[in-house]
Amino acid sequence: MMGALMAGPLSDYGVMVLALAGAGVIAGLVRAYIAHRTRLHAEREASARAAARATGLMGLAERPRGVVRIVERDRDGHREVEFGGREPLSGREEAA
Repeated sequence: MMGALMAGPLSDYGVMVLALAGAGVIAGLVRAYIAHRTRLHAEREASARAAARATGLMGLAERPRGVVRIVERDRDGHREVEFGGREPLSGREEAA
């Protein structure tokens, strides 16, 4: 019985339903693609920021200056780094 109904021409209502379903599928695919590209861009930016941060910290660590204290707050959390001005670690303490 269902096959006989599908064999005939689609009514205006059926065409409208198919068009809306197709538009919904296309909109979903576009939305997924944009979300994917946004995630890739954010990861690439975070990676470049981390590389720049590491390069800058290595440059600061190599230069003999007084005390340099860096405090960072971002989506990854809170970090505090201090260079210079401290006494060398004793045998009991471990470097992190």
